[in-house]
Amino acid sequence: MSTHTSVVSTANDTHHQLPIPASLATELAGLHALDCLDREDRPLPSYSFNVRRQLPDGSWARRDTFYNSLTGEAKNEISCILLHIKKSRRWATYSETSGMTEHCRSDDGVEGVRADGEVVECATCPHRLWGRGNGRISAPDCNIVYTLLGIDMDDENPFIIRAKATSRKPVQRYLARHFLGKLQLPDGRRADLPLFTCKTRLSLTMPTGTYAVLQLDKEEDCNEQEIRQFKAIFENLRGVIQPNGDEENGDNTE
Repeated sequence: MSTHTSVVSTANDTHHQLPIPASLATELAGLHALDCLDREDRPLPSYSFNVRRQLPDGSWARRDTFYNSLTGEAKNEISCILLHIKKSRRWATYSETSGMTEHCRSDDGVEGVRADGEVVECATCPHRLWGRGNGRISAPDCNIVYTLLGIDMDDENPFIIRAKATSRKPVQRYLARHFLGKLQLPDGRRADLPLFTCKTRLSLTMPTGTYAVLQLDKEEDCNEQEIRQFKAIFENLRGVIQPNGDEENGDNTE
């Protein structure tokens, strides 16, 4: 009996598998048929929330659903493997008339690039400080953004999701509880456990009844074979994260 692999397609909102013998799959991969395409030609879908977007059936996405930027579909929960996280900073404002306006962004939290191209040092920028001359409790203009890269277990496709504002705390709690310093090394030292060592369920809550907040729950640990499989995917995809991608989905409130 021959060994087969499969190709999964999500074109036109359909899912079908094309069985291909393993030997032929190796030949096809060796062609490097689409190597001319750059990162911009291989967009990852983003799951956003707190958005107003029309769904394929004509209805409107609720704030407490995940909206897929490529398929236009919405999901209540996402069962996934998280692969990587990127921490960045972003100063942007939103208005009903002009939408989202980005004033400055920093992909590393060290240097920021303003809308006019000026490069600023994040450590000395007044826009990342509390107060800003408007009282000690006035929040900073510039905020931390966590960008998560994951694999959706429903279709095995990668995606990104961004946690801002009130959604940052749940991410921090999840990391502290399950990953930070949780890897026991043979010499007794501890290291951080990679995100892909367990399966995660993403969901949304509406604690204030106004804005949805991201929730992360551990579903189950991965076995050794799965960890090695996801490690390979992590090594291949970790560089594709765009920390502060365009706000094409209008997710301005989470």
